[in-house]
Amino acid sequence: MVVLTACQSTTVISTENYNPQQHARIRLYGQNQKPSIMEYSIGNKKVEKNVGGSLGDAFSSLVGTAENVSLGMPKTPMLNEMHNYDGILSKVFYREFVIPAGVPVRVNNAFVGLGSSAPHYASYYYEASCRSNTAVFTPQAGRDYEVVPLHNSRDCGVAVLDITSAKPPLQ
Repeated sequence: MVVLTACQSTTVISTENYNPQQHARIRLYGQNQKPSIMEYSIGNKKVEKNVGGSLGDAFSSLVGTAENVSLGMPKTPMLNEMHNYDGILSKVFYREFVIPAGVPVRVNNAFVGLGSSAPHYASYYYEASCRSNTAVFTPQAGRDYEVVPLHNSRDCGVAVLDITSAKPPLQ
């Protein structure tokens, strides 16, 4: 018998590279089988951030040790309720990034389905995989954004929310 238990922690990282006159911040959510991907270019260099899609992210989400990485962005309903979207062996987590203002950013997410079959039996199991359409936006300096996937189904979709003036809900 193997028992896996873990707590999810949040690491607050330095914002010394963040200049609100030149940058924006963005929060991406990830989960085992549900990555969020962000891409933008600086000059000829393509920058890609994948939250939840790497082997390490998938494993840490699977065993519940995925760590949140925060730059101190405002709390939102999604952030406060993200534990409600944890699946069996699939914990939701987030990472916040500094991004350049005025540069188009592309975001999407995906659902990676599972499949199995038993060749000696007449049983097959298959979940479809999908990738959302790509949302493109140009972040404004000093603003905070949150990329929210469709989280209560296996459908793929993505929304980019400006959360700069987000206030925590009343207790």
